[in-house]
Amino acid sequence: MLTREKNIRVGVIGLGRWGVEHLAAYRGLPNVDVIAIADTAGDRVDEVGRALQIPHRFTRYEELCGLAELDAVSIVTPESDHLGPVLAAARAGKHMLVEKPVATNTAEVQRMIEAATEAHVILMPGHILRFEPRYALIKEKLVNGELGTIVSIQARRNRTKETRRKYARAHPVFAAAIHDIDVLLWYTKSAVRKVRGFHRNICGNATPDVMWGILEFESGAIGVIECTWLTPDAAGISSDDLLHVITDRGVASIDFVHSGLALWKDTGFEIPDTTIVPRIRNRVEGALAAELSYFVSCVAQSKAPTVITAEDAFTSILVASALVESAEKELDLVLR
Repeated sequence: MLTREKNIRVGVIGLGRWGVEHLAAYRGLPNVDVIAIADTAGDRVDEVGRALQIPHRFTRYEELCGLAELDAVSIVTPESDHLGPVLAAARAGKHMLVEKPVATNTAEVQRMIEAATEAHVILMPGHILRFEPRYALIKEKLVNGELGTIVSIQARRNRTKETRRKYARAHPVFAAAIHDIDVLLWYTKSAVRKVRGFHRNICGNATPDVMWGILEFESGAIGVIECTWLTPDAAGISSDDLLHVITDRGVASIDFVHSGLALWKDTGFEIPDTTIVPRIRNRVEGALAAELSYFVSCVAQSKAPTVITAEDAFTSILVASALVESAEKELDLVLR
């Protein structure tokens, strides 16, 4: 077991926007040393490595995973490129945090789970909303009985057209709505019995830009998921997200648009991020920092995560895949 006095040495695979956020968040945590990065774009590796003075820089994730002194890795590659780094890290005995979606099919998730189990390493999915204070507080009040039993949940996760242009590689149910699928499963603690998915392609991208889903849970609860990529770029609203939970004893609501902070600037209207990756005093705070801090603490104690598990990710991908199949076949799909 690693001692608590020893800094955890981490590497990051994938240096897109979110990979760089991982780097910044890790660098703000105590008892963590970021010692390695990897990306297929060599110029990007050199640029980030020089700027942050990271000693080990690779264009092949296999080489990063082979570093003997490395304890853990964040895998922040595109979702279709997660399996290879996961298997390589498992073979090398490295603990892993894998960004959402862990994969876009359950077969790959199962292979990841088996590899991590055989290697006796942590495989933690990056479902960040479980570490966002408002979402976590609702969960606490559901657990302690204060909010009673869930009747229905409405979850909205809408993004700009510019965001879609960047992430058109994946169906929106995997690229964004997977967050809300995970939250609904986390809150209800119930299996999904039946789904009905709907999707539309308005802007002619490679994948749909509108996704709606209806989930019926074995508990009797109903879930409704809305995910679109049609918010105008100039609106100044990058995250039009909402959660509305109705129970037999009350209502809980989260609104990202009316968050309590708005900026009117010469360049336009802006609602800044105050909860996911806000930068305060030149450090990444918020849910990502909390998520990575929890992951590092699990690594330090050689303790399997309990806030979020690989099995949770498997179930989320199962439901997401069913929603896509339902939308494509235009019919209800029974899961149980």
